Amino acid sequence: MSRIRLLVAAAAMAAAVLPARVPAVQAVAPSPTPQLTLAQLNAQLTADQAKLNDLNDQVERAQGDLDAIGRKLNDDRQREASLSKQLAMMGKLEYEQPAFRLTSILEAASLEQLFSNIAQARLVANKERNLLGKARDLRHQDEQAHEQMTARLGDVQAARDAAAQVAARALALRNSVQDEAARALAGAVNAQANATSIVRFTGSGPFPNHFTFGYCTWYVATKRYVPWFGNAIDWWANARSYGYPEGQTPQVGSIMVTRESGLGHVAYVESVSGSTFTVSEMNFTAWDVVDRRTIQLGGRVPIMGFIYGQ
Repeated sequence: MSRIRLLVAAAAMAAAVLPARVPAVQAVAPSPTPQLTLAQLNAQLTADQAKLNDLNDQVERAQGDLDAIGRKLNDDRQREASLSKQLAMMGKLEYEQPAFRLTSILEAASLEQLFSNIAQARLVANKERNLLGKARDLRHQDEQAHEQMTARLGDVQAARDAAAQVAARALALRNSVQDEAARALAGAVNAQANATSIVRFTGSGPFPNHFTFGYCTWYVATKRYVPWFGNAIDWWANARSYGYPEGQTPQVGSIMVTRESGLGHVAYVESVSGSTFTVSEMNFTAWDVVDRRTIQLGGRVPIMGFIYGQ
């Protein structure tokens, strides 16, 4: 039951159990205007958080794309350096031992053989130069793509940060109005009626964490070193590209990857007992909320697999 429903139920209960001659209860009961304001604030907060989630998704995707382009650009540079080195070695060898020395010309059995030797040597040199030219062109293209993706990442990060500030202000305002309504009913309801068992995680973890606070990816990155990027569903492929082993058996300390949403979900395996295991996770029940689940292998949870440590 939501907090709003609890407040409404509490007000009804108070009206039923208190004598009519006690005016204090009637005085503190919320008027329709604050209720309408709270409903509007909840609707606005839902819209702000939806926008924030969308922008966070764009940030995660852009970070993943930028990481992939960066690794490809590094491969381009290594390949270009290798071809340059090979071409330089061929030039040095040609300088020290020219392919068309006078002896080579004199030793040629025929003019056709001489032309064939010249054509072969030129063909090899031209192929090397063409390969080097293509490698440079590819590197330039990837450098431009890297610059464009870096600029896009900066744009979506700025938009995400602005949306986070808007959502934070909406949350603070909603909480203020909600707390005021709760205080108005404090004398008529049991204090435990509005108690909550939500646990908010405030730690940061010992590892570098480039994921967005409050989401499942951020939480798992506080428990394990995660060098890759992307949304939860991308972790299965991205971890493999970084050399992390994967499998279908849970192990303590491994990362569970599931298809529990369109963007996937990740959780940290805390314990294993036979075919069941317990995970801790964030943003499964709510944003910035940590919970624990005990899961049965082969059950209803759509598990993609588990990422182990290196």
